[in-house]
Amino acid sequence: MLMSEEIDGKKVLEDMVSKFKTKIENDEKLREKVKDYNRTIVVDFKEGDSYNTEFKGGEVGNFKEGTIEDADITITTDPETLHNLLEGNMGAMEAYAKNKIKIDASLTDMLKIKDML
Repeated sequence: MLMSEEIDGKKVLEDMVSKFKTKIENDEKLREKVKDYNRTIVVDFKEGDSYNTEFKGGEVGNFKEGTIEDADITITTDPETLHNLLEGNMGAMEAYAKNKIKIDASLTDMLKIKDML
């Protein structure tokens, strides 16, 4: 596993968006499931950087620097953990159990996120 100072959080987010776009292009059921799903998302990296995006009509926008007041979903983690989750080097339950990630969202949003990953 890589150390967080070696991993650029913005790059990890860009990779996440790219992977999601590929997944949604190739999965008609997922496209149908999220076509009316609209949420604001903030990723708050523990070292202080925050990024936000909108998920609208089945499409996720590129992440921009900064936070959003009253975001629908807020993910607090570090770049290393997010990278390891996306690469399959760590499971979501392991990250949660080790207090490496916190997701502030409704139960419905949590289930949607699980389906999208």
